Amino acid sequence: MIAATPETSKESLSEIRDSARKERLIDMELRLRRYRAGCFAILAIALVSLSPELGWWWIGPMALGAAGFAVADRFMGTSAHPALWVGTAWSMIPLLLGGAVVSTGGAASPVLIWFALPAVTLGARFAPRGIAIGTAYILTLLLLCTIVPDPAAYGDHNQSVVTALALVVSTVILSGALVESDRAHRHRSTVDPLTGLFNRNALELRLAELDGSAGEEPDVSHALLLCDLDHFKQVNDRLGHSAGDAVLREVAHTMRSNLRAGDSIYRVGGEEILVVLPGTARENAVDVAERLRLAVRDLRPVGVRMTVSIGAAVSRPGSFDTDDLVSRADQALYAAKSSGRDTVFAAASAN
Repeated sequence: MIAATPETSKESLSEIRDSARKERLIDMELRLRRYRAGCFAILAIALVSLSPELGWWWIGPMALGAAGFAVADRFMGTSAHPALWVGTAWSMIPLLLGGAVVSTGGAASPVLIWFALPAVTLGARFAPRGIAIGTAYILTLLLLCTIVPDPAAYGDHNQSVVTALALVVSTVILSGALVESDRAHRHRSTVDPLTGLFNRNALELRLAELDGSAGEEPDVSHALLLCDLDHFKQVNDRLGHSAGDAVLREVAHTMRSNLRAGDSIYRVGGEEILVVLPGTARENAVDVAERLRLAVRDLRPVGVRMTVSIGAAVSRPGSFDTDDLVSRADQALYAAKSSGRDTVFAAASAN
C-alpha cells in the first residue's frame, strides 16, 4: 500500500458553499467579458454621437471603468474575495452614468434610462445581499444626480425620474428571476440530488473542456481517480436503503471537503465516484487519492465502518484522451479491488 500523506483539515459545509459561490462568480464574470466589451463599445458610440453637445469629458471615466474591469479580471481568480474586485469594477459604471446624467440636464437627461444597464447583471454576478446593495447604490446615484444639481428641474421632470427608478427596480427583479430559473435548471441537470456531487452530465462537460484545452499547455498532465465504496451492497442489505443513502451522503461530503481548489468530484454510479484533478502529475494524484482513502476510512456513517478502493490514471503531458484515461482508471480500480480493497492503485503511464 502506498504511504499516506497527512490529512488536511476538513472543510465545513458553509465553506464549501462559499467556495461554490466564488467559482460561480468567476465563471459568470468570464462569460460576461465579451458581452461587457460590446456594451462599452455601444455606450462609446452613443457618447461620441453626443460629443458635439456634451464635449469629450466622458473618455476619462469610460477608460477608468474599462481599466477597472481589466484589473478585476486579472486578480479575481487568485483573490480570497473575488466579489470585492468585481463589485468595485462594477460600481464605476453607475458613476460614469451619473456623470453623463449631470452633464446632459440632470432630471431632464435622456441618459436616465441607461441606469438600467448595470442593473441587468446584478442577478448574474451577486448573491441576494449583493443584489440589494447594488440596487440601492444605483437608485441613490440616480436620485443624487437628478435632484442635487438642479432641484427646480427635478420638480419639472419628476415623472422621468420616477420612470427611471421603476425601470431599474423592474430590471433587477426580472433579470434576477431569469438567472434563478437558469441556475435551478443547471443545478438539476448537473447535480446528483442525493449526494450533492456533480453527475454524469457535468462530468461529460468537464472532460470535454479538458480535451479541448489539452494542447494549450504542453507540459501539463491531468488525472482521474475512480473510487468505489467497498462492500457497500452489504450496508443496503443489512440496514436498508435509507442507511445506504446516509452513508453515500456523508462519504460524498467528506471526499469533497478533502479535495483541493480546482478539483471536481462526480457521482457516476451507485457507489462509484470519480474525481478530476486538472494539472496534476502522477505523484500528486496518488497523494490526493491516499488522502481521500484515509478520510473515508476514519468515518463511521450510521455507525458503519466504510472503506474505499481507488484507481488512479494520469494523462501524458499536453494530451488528454478521455476514453484511454477512463479505461486505465477503471483497470486500476479493478486492481485495487483485487489486491484486497481499501487501497490505491495507480495505472501505468500512457504510452
